[in-house]
Amino acid sequence: MRKFSILVAAVLVLAGCSAEPEVAATDLWVKSSESSLAGGMTAVYGTLTNNTSADIVLTGGKTDAAGVTEVHEMAMINGQMKMQEIDGGLTIPAGQSIELEPGGNHLMLMQLTADLLAGDEISVTFSFTGAADLLVDGIVAKPAEGGDEEYHSTEMDMDN
Repeated sequence: MRKFSILVAAVLVLAGCSAEPEVAATDLWVKSSESSLAGGMTAVYGTLTNNTSADIVLTGGKTDAAGVTEVHEMAMINGQMKMQEIDGGLTIPAGQSIELEPGGNHLMLMQLTADLLAGDEISVTFSFTGAADLLVDGIVAKPAEGGDEEYHSTEMDMDN
């Protein structure tokens, strides 16, 4: 009986080690921001998967690369496609994935502390309601046109 108890305990320990994380992040990248704009902005893209049985909400994040990190969407504003913060965050349904992509939903990095050059790597902590924060290291900056994009805010219009 003692051997059986040890075996059951070992199986339970191993099962705990192989548990899926609440949120999985794959194919993450950040758009390079090669410009002369001090405090510019760029975005993080990739796939976030909710491995839980309940909806969770991506509410933002943090990174040493930027002073502000928000969840944004592209929306038609006065006949033009512009980005804006998603009020209340972005829901990731239970057991499903969302795509953060150029021209769609993304994690916006504003007030960059320095230009992100192609090949640079950053760490980002994604913040959620309904799941633990997720720290991802080694997100690589890829060259892309459109870094330092225009941003629409109901509080302040940054377009000139």
